[in-house]
Amino acid sequence: MRFQSLLPLLAVVAAACSTDPTGTDGTPATALQLTADVADVAADGTAQDVDMMAGMSGLLGTVSFSSSLAANMGDPGGPGNVAGCGFGGGRFNCPPNSANGLTITREVTFFDELGGTQDGYDAATTAEMRIDATLEGDVSRGPWTATTFRHRLFEITGLLGTETQRTVNGTGEVELSRSRHSNSNGNGTAGPTRQYDIEGTIVWEDVVMPVRAPGVAPWPLSGTTTRNYTITRSSPDGPVTTTRIVIINFDGTDSPDGTVNGEPFEFDLRDRKAERL
Repeated sequence: MRFQSLLPLLAVVAAACSTDPTGTDGTPATALQLTADVADVAADGTAQDVDMMAGMSGLLGTVSFSSSLAANMGDPGGPGNVAGCGFGGGRFNCPPNSANGLTITREVTFFDELGGTQDGYDAATTAEMRIDATLEGDVSRGPWTATTFRHRLFEITGLLGTETQRTVNGTGEVELSRSRHSNSNGNGTAGPTRQYDIEGTIVWEDVVMPVRAPGVAPWPLSGTTTRNYTITRSSPDGPVTTTRIVIINFDGTDSPDGTVNGEPFEFDLRDRKAERL
């Protein structure tokens, strides 16, 4: 599924996979629990994306962007230069950056107001920036672990001149193999483990980001992200496949509301978890 056209896949997923919220077997991984697990996966992925979009500097999860996208021009909110990245064909191809089991590779392109590519960021003339990033490795968030592949293509507009906001649109895809989830039994021991394989596509639509500055929170001010997941889990009768659609509506806080298949959730972007409302 990697790097293929994303949007046409949504129709295929809807037609090919069961959307029965009750599932087709009696295993402990009930539909309610699966929905909660998927909400946590969405919260983690969204928080990671927001890290990347927040000023286009700082951290993407635990992988630092400071060596390639940090501002070098006295502007803590500027995209900065791309020192250390090779320039060719109008794009900066940056070497892999690894930390804590995750490796990220990225390609960065700057555009002027007429759509022409630039050989670097210029605060006076750069109007748009595109980031094509791939993140691979192992992720662990408390009782949740997985092997992950995540691809993101962001288009950031509103860069021309002095700005206080930028707008992000984009698409992405995710593959999580052996996504393992467990809850505490209440006595300090782990409860039963639920394991899934998860694939999904992501769309960001008109996500307005504040420019990073002292005293300015990094959370998206408005816009939405829609994540379409296909989840496969084992059962005594063989693999069971179902789908979940996660919609998050940004509101300038670190805990925007959203839905999973229409059920309301709050998505904690700071702690990377979700909670039913």
